[in-house]
Amino acid sequence: MTSPTKHFFDIDLQHGVLPVSKAASSLASMIRRSAQNQRPVVITQKGKPTAVLLSIELFDTLRARVAGAGKPAAEPQEG
Repeated sequence: MTSPTKHFFDIDLQHGVLPVSKAASSLASMIRRSAQNQRPVVITQKGKPTAVLLSIELFDTLRARVAGAGKPAAEPQEG
């Protein structure tokens, strides 16, 4: 089984970067593509990246990793 984050930071530069005008008219297909490919889609405004669309699975994985990274390490037991 592949890790849900295998392609987490891999962006398909040919199909995974869209201007906001195109994103607005094809949101449903972008959501399907992101979920199927398990890759984020970068949305641009005036040629600059401004947002990222990703599947809920990747979002949940990212959120769990961030939450886990914020936990303090266990303090050593005195003996």
